[in-house]
Amino acid sequence: MEIQGLLCHGCGSTDISFDPATRKIHCNQCGKEEYYSRAQLSATGKVAFAKDNAIHFFMEGNRDGARKFAGDVLNTMQDNAAALFIMAYCDEFVESRSGAIKDFFRRLDSVALEYEEVRDLKNLFSVAAYNLRDYEADMVSLIVKNMQSQEDHSELETWLDTICSYCIGKYPSADFLAKERVELYCDLASNCNIPKTCLALIKGIKVNPDSPYVANCFYMKAKTAYFREHYVESVGKIIVAMQDGPYRQKFLSAYKTFKEQFDLDAQAS
Repeated sequence: MEIQGLLCHGCGSTDISFDPATRKIHCNQCGKEEYYSRAQLSATGKVAFAKDNAIHFFMEGNRDGARKFAGDVLNTMQDNAAALFIMAYCDEFVESRSGAIKDFFRRLDSVALEYEEVRDLKNLFSVAAYNLRDYEADMVSLIVKNMQSQEDHSELETWLDTICSYCIGKYPSADFLAKERVELYCDLASNCNIPKTCLALIKGIKVNPDSPYVANCFYMKAKTAYFREHYVESVGKIIVAMQDGPYRQKFLSAYKTFKEQFDLDAQAS
């Protein structure tokens, strides 16, 4: 069975049998058996062509075209990250199959992604962020886990700061800032330069939909106290966790100002 781009590294023949589930090929000419790595398989002409087209169509909003080419990728490389995401996204948001995105993140949790796969996912997550707000922690955890190299740190920081600040601005309540999320943001703030994210959290004291400022409801003492405890105090923990640098002192000062004004307004109501 000849498959475009795959060949026997023993004799060079393209007359091979290929099992996409194991990435194993058997040469029908010389009998050699070998495994293709994720990187090797991703770089073959057939996979690269289909994947590039799938991403191109997805970026342009053509979900049907993206799904078709993603399917072509998965026919040869069943665990290609970009293709799996595109299929899951279409299942979840086009076909209304709830749980598809969660299944995608679970499937990739134990997979060591190639650099190009991480790059592709970052681009796909960014362009689809308006639908992925509730998967912020999943996106961040997956990308961080697969970008541990120091030489990638600046690129990682830029992406994190963009995606996290965007999601923070889109949450419909303060409930997203649960204990696990606070711990995640603290970890990011202590290891990465993410000023837009920290600024979005501070601004949330006044603009988050649950903030007493939004509905002018400081007179609702229980609700105000709850927001202070679960949002204002949590933001403080994250700002304190910021790594030393040009932003930390400025943000500590800004947070202190916002918190003190919040308390004054709460007392005045």
